[in-house]
Amino acid sequence: MNHLKQVLLFIILLTGWSGVTRAQDHVAPQIVDVEVVIYMVDIDEVNSVAQSFKATVYVEFRWNDPTLVHPGPDSVTMSLEDIWYPHTQAINQQRLVNTFPRSAEVRPNGDVIFRQRAWGDFSQALELQHFPFDKQRLQVTLGNVEFGSKQVRYQISPNSGVSENLRIPDWEVLSWETSSGELKIGTHDRVLPAVVLSVDVKRHTSYFLLKVILPLMLIVAMSWMVFWIDPSMAASQISVAVTAMLTLIAYRFAIGGMVPRLGFLTSLDYFVMGSTIVVFVGLLEVVYTARLFQSGQVEKARAVDHSARWIVPLIFLVMVIETLFLRWGI
Repeated sequence: MNHLKQVLLFIILLTGWSGVTRAQDHVAPQIVDVEVVIYMVDIDEVNSVAQSFKATVYVEFRWNDPTLVHPGPDSVTMSLEDIWYPHTQAINQQRLVNTFPRSAEVRPNGDVIFRQRAWGDFSQALELQHFPFDKQRLQVTLGNVEFGSKQVRYQISPNSGVSENLRIPDWEVLSWETSSGELKIGTHDRVLPAVVLSVDVKRHTSYFLLKVILPLMLIVAMSWMVFWIDPSMAASQISVAVTAMLTLIAYRFAIGGMVPRLGFLTSLDYFVMGSTIVVFVGLLEVVYTARLFQSGQVEKARAVDHSARWIVPLIFLVMVIETLFLRWGI
């Protein structure tokens, strides 16, 4: 019986030691310096409604693992499942498609290189107070999701950046920068080492000026026709004023899908609201002059129309100068 116990104890110790040895093969050193290349290949679109952007990003991780030294002379390819690697994830990713295999290049001296190219959607909170004359910062944040900052230390490679041929529909690229540090998770004290690629962009205004603001100004100008129609033709005046008002309301619904439902008014909202008030003032003026004409005050009604011909356009001109030039700096 004692002999059997000794044999069983020997088997348990042998099995346990083997398991520890296999586990140690995949344990990372206490601090691993990982050089990161993060490169923005392209940005397909920026979706203001969905608060996201679609992009193609190339990343490359380099570190040294002494346990993977081999005689060479050439590099070998190993699956990530067989080696230790920094478990890095795009923190603000929504849907990503990886195009490279999950394998790494291992050089004879133990240097490991893992490359990956991803395409998909990234969430991004946009500051839309000045829409559509706004500037935004688009960020791709990479964080290590397995080890804390004491185990993995990211170092940004000078090869990081954005493509010289980067073109974004409706946007102009102003600048970019990369940074590394620690990302705080939730309300706890836990932090993750992270790398951030930021791209500053500015929205092109020509589309909104020509297809949104200019037609809106023409609708407002159309409402001024009532000031040139004699008060004796009240039906025609009211018809023109109501048509302009309904057209403006329909136009507001048409452009409402360009931005998400926000709890505040954007710059475009203020401009549309001001235009609506100007058109509504024209409608009130028509009703007032029609009332004067019916009461026999024909000359007073015509005098009000004559004054409104320059007062109302002047008010609208001041609003256009204040919003388009002074506030937005066009």
